[in-house]
Amino acid sequence: MKKQTMMKTILITVFSILLTTSINAQEFEMVKDINPTGNSDPMYFTEYNDKLYFRANDGGINGEELWVTDGTEASTTILKDINPDSSYSYPYYLSITELNGKLYFSANDGVNGRELWVTDGTETGTTLLKDINLGNGDSNPVYFFPYNDKLYFRADDGINGRELWVTDGTEVGTTLLKDINPGSGDSDPYYFIEYNGKLYFQAGNDISGRELWVTDGSSEGTIMLKDIFLSSGSSDPIGFIGYNGKLYFSADNGSNGSELWVTDGTEAGTTIFKDINPGSGGSYPMGFIEYNDKLYFRANDGGIYGEELWVTDGTEAGTTTFKDINPGSGGSYPTSIIEYNGKLYFVAANGIIYGRELWTTDGTEAGTVMLKDINPGSGHCNSDYFNFTEYNGKLYFVANNDNTIDNFQIWVTDGTSENTVMVQPNITSNTNALVIGLNPLHVFDGSLYFIANFDENGRELWKLTTEGLDVNDLTKSEVKLYPNPVRGILQLQTTEKVKQIKLFSMNGQELQSWGAQNRVDLSAYPSGIYLVRIQTEKGITTQKVIINN
Repeated sequence: MKKQTMMKTILITVFSILLTTSINAQEFEMVKDINPTGNSDPMYFTEYNDKLYFRANDGGINGEELWVTDGTEASTTILKDINPDSSYSYPYYLSITELNGKLYFSANDGVNGRELWVTDGTETGTTLLKDINLGNGDSNPVYFFPYNDKLYFRADDGINGRELWVTDGTEVGTTLLKDINPGSGDSDPYYFIEYNGKLYFQAGNDISGRELWVTDGSSEGTIMLKDIFLSSGSSDPIGFIGYNGKLYFSADNGSNGSELWVTDGTEAGTTIFKDINPGSGGSYPMGFIEYNDKLYFRANDGGIYGEELWVTDGTEAGTTTFKDINPGSGGSYPTSIIEYNGKLYFVAANGIIYGRELWTTDGTEAGTVMLKDINPGSGHCNSDYFNFTEYNGKLYFVANNDNTIDNFQIWVTDGTSENTVMVQPNITSNTNALVIGLNPLHVFDGSLYFIANFDENGRELWKLTTEGLDVNDLTKSEVKLYPNPVRGILQLQTTEKVKQIKLFSMNGQELQSWGAQNRVDLSAYPSGIYLVRIQTEKGITTQKVIINN
């Protein structure tokens, strides 16, 4: 009797929690089997004019070309066969910009080589903008960055090497901005960022090496801001981020190694901020993110704590190790730092006890904890998280819960350990369904899009759509479920015609669906609390059910 009373108390407590919990139903759908004979490998997702553009391979008909979808199978089509027949145009580096309301990208039509292309979303409006490297040579335009109503990028005209180019959206307005490394040598400009009305980037020449450059959009206004590593040595500035009115980055001056630097946009105001790893070793700061008015990043102090999470308030004294996650000098190597729901989430390892797992912090040392051990064990039992993306109030990502077989799948968290779970379609899913390197998660038109290999169709375009399951909404129809708790058969009592019944786990994953019937067999499911959603001719209701098998 005491045991039954205790169970009743537990169930009442659980139900009380559920009444205040927001739960989403999850529906997986393959948008289209683009390549019926293999993998279409869709990638480079870009939203433009209420549609989603991407590169995909249809398997020998048109090859790897530019595709478009509005989220339906019928509308998922090739935009244009740029390189006719089964040859590939390999469109990539799609770039959204307000420039003339068009989409810019790199492609190879088989005649002019890889060049700068543009589309207005129609087949006829998808054209070569300019043959920068005349003939069948490749200019390979990359790193598109919009600035002051123009598009800046790197390209090679076959004469001046890989240099800084600019376009206003017209062929005549697509020009070399400046030959930073004069002659046929390459300056390789990249890591573009806009700061205080100017464009900053890394570029190199044979005299000064790879240094910090800046442009106001004119050739004469494109200058090296400072030769950080004097003579022909390269400081290799990377990781630019604006914080507290200044630009922070990592650079090597040849004496201190790669350390934390800062600039106010002037040569004199470009200085080393702190020598985190004293001497010439370098701390290699990276992964900068602003959170709670402070700047967090990863750095290596050279032997005391190793590579750990650091923080700065904009002062040298306030630049410190945030927490020694892997005690000692081993380092936790925090990566993929992202802000979600008022906290920071990142991947880190604390060595002997756990491998690389999901961690979170509220900005305090005590509040910096491992959220969940997804791939249990130590040493190399790593979850290896990728592609953190916020969707419908939750954080989705790709993780591996078994590196003995490599089982990369989609996971989701609401910030709690118990609701950090793997989500899959209601089919017998392949292991390692999400292949690393091809897995951008992209939110478009109310759904989460990605490439997956869940079934026999290979790596294709899938989407996940979630919608709220209101566990208290019993006004749309009058339906009674009995017995509840249930063992085996669940009966539905209603005067209305049932159209569909769905069973969900408490994390919103759809487990099974039935058609028009008034009884369902739940004997295959383990004991626990589930949600049953019933659709009748008059509406939809979702109710809790306890399975006691």
